[in-house]
Amino acid sequence: MTQWGDRTTGDRVKFLRGDLTQEQLAEAADLSIATIQKLEQGGTLRVASLLKVAGALGTDVSVIVGQQAPRRGMGLDERSALRAMAAAVHASAMGDTGDVDPGPVAELRTAARRADAALWVGRYPELGAILSALLPEARALYDASTGPQREAAAGVMVDAYQTAAYASNLLGARDLSYAALNYGRTIALETGDDLRAAHLSATVAWVSLRDGQTARGVAVAERAAAAIEPRMSETDPDRLSVYGQLVTNAAVAASRGGASPDTARDWLSQAHAVAARIGREHARGQQNQPFGPSYAATQALSVAVALGDTGKAMQLVETTTLDPDMPLSTRARWRLDIALLRTETQQWDAALSELEAVCAMAPAWVRHQALPGVIVSRLADVSVSKVRKVAVLAGVPLG
Repeated sequence: MTQWGDRTTGDRVKFLRGDLTQEQLAEAADLSIATIQKLEQGGTLRVASLLKVAGALGTDVSVIVGQQAPRRGMGLDERSALRAMAAAVHASAMGDTGDVDPGPVAELRTAARRADAALWVGRYPELGAILSALLPEARALYDASTGPQREAAAGVMVDAYQTAAYASNLLGARDLSYAALNYGRTIALETGDDLRAAHLSATVAWVSLRDGQTARGVAVAERAAAAIEPRMSETDPDRLSVYGQLVTNAAVAASRGGASPDTARDWLSQAHAVAARIGREHARGQQNQPFGPSYAATQALSVAVALGDTGKAMQLVETTTLDPDMPLSTRARWRLDIALLRTETQQWDAALSELEAVCAMAPAWVRHQALPGVIVSRLADVSVSKVRKVAVLAGVPLG
């Protein structure tokens, strides 16, 4: 397989523009068609022109010249959305809102929930478009307000940063994810919003897990959980939901090597207990992943598979009925873990069927997951011809 750096600059530009014609790229970059043709035929351009091409393609100059490979599975619309989101995250954190005229808090809160909803169904371009407008507005309102309105604007901004952190981590922009979480935490602490700060810590733990820093993920989740641990008489579903997310993330990170298997099981036991107290799926402020009995079950499966508890995992698959209103990506992850379980137990056809179902139900989401590559490589050892189609759907190379 040809490495990205071994391709010519012209070939890299052709790949990145995808379905765009040379004319469309030229128009988007505000350059002549002849300039684009020159670049694709092996010619060189001035840095200013390369920057325009990179912006039109939603990427960086380093990718065009081959110093950095593009992320697998990202199309032009997702790259553009990520760049727009990054610009909004950093500009709003610095208070650079331009001449933005913010709308009322209620409208901003609705926009934040729309962005969050787009995240969980894999509509990343829509999410990027919403956040790139929402964050400057929320910051402008925050800077211009006092009292309860300022606190409300801060809440919207923190929620938007959290959604941006989830999306950017999923799309491979780990540094942007950490930055968004740090910006959100600063605002939450300034306004004394301990619950939102703890919720951000749950996301930090998840990002750390995907970053391979499992011990840090456990530590972050444990500290935040201790800070907001609910009393036995606690009935606030928001606080219970955030606490449940924290102990669940601690369990998952521990099962991946962040702590002992017994620690993972202890935290998971707490997660089930909190889920039972809530009695239903609930998301703090209608924001982020809902937590409840169904979500606890999905993460119990993930922990069981990671720890090699095949019997427990099989039991969960056979006895669990998920809440149909759970987010699409959560239901897709459940089936992805089932596919991995079928692979571990050498049920090859069943594993392939599950993976194919995931690709069909969440095509945008699955292309940004690492697990399909693991499953495909295992299945390819059995039959390359059977797995070829689903590998293409999942965006996983067979080479």
